[in-house]
Amino acid sequence: MIESTSKFKVHDVVYNKGGFAIARGYWDGEENLRLACRWHEDGGLGYPQTFGKPQWMMFPEDDLSVEIISSLDPSQSKVEVTFK
Repeated sequence: MIESTSKFKVHDVVYNKGGFAIARGYWDGEENLRLACRWHEDGGLGYPQTFGKPQWMMFPEDDLSVEIISSLDPSQSKVEVTFK
């Protein structure tokens, strides 16, 4: 399941491959878009989940930088995650 949950309303999915998704959306009625991720499976709940309900894992709002595009390049040997 990659659609919206009760707290995170998906605006759009920016990455979805191999059962892993990254989405932009709105957390619990906030006005600013946030990034979140989750693993999902057809007909299953995926991960994370709480009390049998699918959840999205939120990325930190302002202090995180992830080079997603270059990390998909097979010539890249690492993914950079930077905390400010």
